[in-house]
Amino acid sequence: MQKIRRTKEVEGVTVPGIIHNGGHYFYINVDVYEDGMSNCWELVDLNGLKEKLSSNWLNPSIPESEDLSIHALGMYTVQKAEWIFDKDTYYEHIKDTIKTINPNFENIYEITSWQKQLAEKRKIMYSPRATNYYVMREMFYETIDGDQFSIFIKYENINYLANLVVYEDGLVICYFHENKLTFRLEEIYELFTNGTFFTSFDEPTKVMLSDLGEVTFSQVVYSTEIEDKYIELMDIHKKLKGEKTSLEECREAYYQYLEDPIEYYRQNLKVKYELVPEHERIFLGDMDSKDWDYQRIIYRPEEKREV
Repeated sequence: MQKIRRTKEVEGVTVPGIIHNGGHYFYINVDVYEDGMSNCWELVDLNGLKEKLSSNWLNPSIPESEDLSIHALGMYTVQKAEWIFDKDTYYEHIKDTIKTINPNFENIYEITSWQKQLAEKRKIMYSPRATNYYVMREMFYETIDGDQFSIFIKYENINYLANLVVYEDGLVICYFHENKLTFRLEEIYELFTNGTFFTSFDEPTKVMLSDLGEVTFSQVVYSTEIEDKYIELMDIHKKLKGEKTSLEECREAYYQYLEDPIEYYRQNLKVKYELVPEHERIFLGDMDSKDWDYQRIIYRPEEKREV
């Protein structure tokens, strides 16, 4: 039998959440879709969402003194917090969110037992990557794609954790706590240098985590440099436009040096490597090699390469 398949686009919004995995807590955007499905590192229906909450996989809060990891931003210790939801009200919050994009609550998808068995048999865990977009024109529903990362923002003397999204056309929108600030790419650099956007702090700091509550972080366990977040934003925009990112240019310089290992290409590799945001350098190689061979060539050229 000839096999075919189709791809269906399902629209949604994001809701902040916290994953508890391996004894660690991770701040995430829970992708909530109009068909009732949610992605919390696994795509689940409403019944599955209840299971994730009851098993403590997904949470609307984090205990005091625990560390909260925020992807590509840092890890921060919770001193105290005022949380908005418990698990039951958080579940209802996500249901209400679905109703904002599907007012009649129609065509709500439910994963059948047969589908669960099939996924287990195939050893598949579905966790599709959401695509950020905005509607440029309602006629013909023309949209512009984007991509995002998390960052702290100081706005009207209050600190927030925000989603900063850059779109292919150079529009940048900062979403946080029902706020939406819009910029052009060419005017955003100043916000990374004047303290509006930040990744770290030297004393206990209160931060609003959008829908979840207000948290006081006592310390920074580690954080990404703010300059690297700006470069990352520029790289995201390059990728959206089909241009080479700093990581891709560095990888090209690496292969160029391997083909012709002269000092000129080693110095070129050094320049390209140091332009890559530090928190992204581990992605230059594979999961095992990371960026070790890059470091060897640049900083320890006398060492022989392990094959």
